Amino acid sequence: MGCEGENHKEHMCALSAAGNIELIRCLSDNPTVECGNCGAKANRPENVCNPVELPDIAWMGD
Repeated sequence: MGCEGENHKEHMCALSAAGNIELIRCLSDNPTVECGNCGAKANRPENVCNPVELPDIAWMGD
């Protein structure tokens, strides 16, 4: 599945292709979603083509 949206230039795969590593770092420092297409992780669903929510992993204790 491709991404033809007008905001694709703000997605992790497009930022990676453009070599914008610092912006990628800022947009993925606390990921909540990953792209169902390429697996890139991002803080917000707006920054991937096909957002899939990451599981909430709570502290397991001692």
